Amino acid sequence: MVVLKFWLSLGLFALVLIFMFVAFLLKKRDKKKLVNCTSKTSGEVYGYEARGNGLFYPLVKFEVDGKSYKGKLVYRGIIVKAATVYGEAEVIGDKFAPTLRVKRNPRISFNPLEKEIPRGSVLDVYYNPEDPEENYVQRYVKSILSQIFFYGAVYLIIMGIFLYLVV
Repeated sequence: MVVLKFWLSLGLFALVLIFMFVAFLLKKRDKKKLVNCTSKTSGEVYGYEARGNGLFYPLVKFEVDGKSYKGKLVYRGIIVKAATVYGEAEVIGDKFAPTLRVKRNPRISFNPLEKEIPRGSVLDVYYNPEDPEENYVQRYVKSILSQIFFYGAVYLIIMGIFLYLVV
């Protein structure tokens, strides 16, 4: 029983370390991009990329020193509210908020972002002057994955304490 408790504790501790390490790396990546992208320019929407839920995110092209680069407007998440069967798809609230809120028909609906941000629209692009491939469009959205891994580690610690007391 003591040997089992030792191995369970060791395995759980290793898992917590892995989760914390991944959370740290993701958080560091977020901060690095935010710190590096200090230059600002304008970009033009040239197309859309499928991202699930029947939505297509705007793709933006911009130029730095005569060379063309691409970026995309990203969202942390999408909240879809069902519309009536014949209701038109629409963005609810701020189209540049980190979480996109959309009201649309769950079966057949057009991309509401194409209506809100049509091709040819001009959006702000923030880029790294050393490497313009590193960029973000309009505003920076932090990844939620670092929080998921961090709280996953906290959950594992709590479960470890519980299992230690019970086993």
